[in-house]
Amino acid sequence: MELAYGGYGHSADYHASAASIFEPKRSLVARTGGRVSGTCAVYSLEMTLPGGPRPVAGLGYVSVAPEHRRRGVMSAMVRRVLHTLHDGGGEPVAALNTTEAGIYGRFGFGLASQAAKVRIHRHARGLRLDGGDRTDRTVRIGEPAEHTAALAAVYAHCVRERPGTLGRNAAWAARAVLDLPDHRGGSGRLLCMVAEQDGEPSGYALYRLTAAWEGAVPRYEVSVRELFARDPGSHTALWHALLDVDLAGSVVADRPVDDPVLALLTDPRSAAPVLRDQLHVRLVDVDRALEQRGYATETDLVLDVTDPLCPWNERRFRLRTGPEGGECRPTTAPADLELGVRELGAVHLGGTSLGQLARAGLVRELRPGAVRAAATAFRHDPAPFCPIVF
Repeated sequence: MELAYGGYGHSADYHASAASIFEPKRSLVARTGGRVSGTCAVYSLEMTLPGGPRPVAGLGYVSVAPEHRRRGVMSAMVRRVLHTLHDGGGEPVAALNTTEAGIYGRFGFGLASQAAKVRIHRHARGLRLDGGDRTDRTVRIGEPAEHTAALAAVYAHCVRERPGTLGRNAAWAARAVLDLPDHRGGSGRLLCMVAEQDGEPSGYALYRLTAAWEGAVPRYEVSVRELFARDPGSHTALWHALLDVDLAGSVVADRPVDDPVLALLTDPRSAAPVLRDQLHVRLVDVDRALEQRGYATETDLVLDVTDPLCPWNERRFRLRTGPEGGECRPTTAPADLELGVRELGAVHLGGTSLGQLARAGLVRELRPGAVRAAATAFRHDPAPFCPIVF
């Protein structure tokens, strides 16, 4: 795996962290001529979907040895994972992060969430002062290890609100605050801010500083790894505290595309938000996957799905939705929409517009009004986001 990612070695602490979440009975090694030619880890995740936390299979550490590339090794591994999940009645949804965004579409993974990279410069007019009532919030700064209980309490409250976020056991919680010196890239150690209201934790931010100077003037970069808050006042208090860090010149963070901080900017152009892809989602079993998520409205649609890699999905499904969930069954009724499993994966977390996909020619409307009805039902507010790479 290290060879496939450029030959960078890792410390014993890194390997210990990777081992703590590794599931050897679910993961794959490809061999060619007796030698390892590829790897694919599979994780048993609990991911928030529209409607609440659900089991999702996470794929990670997908790698192919350089001398075996473009020979079908990755295709064989991904196909094996999907067919094993289907045959064994495993998780009906798979998800992954990707180092190269163009790879996984051919396997039916759709772009389901995006992140906005923002850089907010420290100056008096950076954020509006009237956003959120933060007058009774206090912010304490320390090491993450000092605030383990506070981080867990805030995260447990927030994890159910936004699709894409992951439930955390002890191993995944430790990975969220992992701070390996050889991975800092010249930055300082990981620090923690905790917002409190009436003595109770109401938000936190994990961040680090990178030294930078303009002449004799410090312009340190504050890089935010995570920020969660239980209420608008705590969210605003944390952002103002980050912008007030000693020596700071700017705060940089990957945030949800609808993060409230984007509405607090007095000059949105100055932050220059840049979108990047994040989670890619694949429906392993269309019927089971569509039944395990919630929907914004009631609707009754027949979907004609194409899925060359998983032929059991290549059929029509009748989907009846409501706020409590959906019912999805095979049908021979006339279709309202034609779409691929990749497009269904893209809209599964509620952050991608099915209407946008239709306007791009990736979804075909066969009954007038079906696109609008489906787009409204699948959409979710807030937008999906996952702060940790798995």
